[in-house]
Amino acid sequence: MQLISLVLENIRSYPHARLEFPSGVVMLSGDIGSGKSTVLLAIEFALFGLLRGELSGTALLRNGSVRGSVELTFKIKDHNYTIKRTLKRSKESVEQETGYIIINGVKIDGTAIELKSKIIDILGYPIEQLTKTKNLIY
Repeated sequence: MQLISLVLENIRSYPHARLEFPSGVVMLSGDIGSGKSTVLLAIEFALFGLLRGELSGTALLRNGSVRGSVELTFKIKDHNYTIKRTLKRSKESVEQETGYIIINGVKIDGTAIELKSKIIDILGYPIEQLTKTKNLIY
């Protein structure tokens, strides 16, 4: 998988950010609190959604924000993918809303579980991972 870009809206310390990834190996570096972990958490959220007990919406959505989103564009072989997931704050919690995945220019709307299922299939992970709440990236 080659990461192409990551767009963050109201995710942790980022009110808005767009990162473009060069081809090859990428190293995240910076001072403590500069957002390195946020980038990794955002990639994980884009791919797999919220993970019960591991990654909560409250931990991702920027303090004071009602909505937030992560959009990840990546490439596998000759296929381009863009996945977008959104968060919305209610009085009680922060929940995922429906999102979408674009596969070679074709947009497919889906629930959090439907998107996770598509990603697991695209990445070639075992289908059993769909019901796991285990952290799948690091």
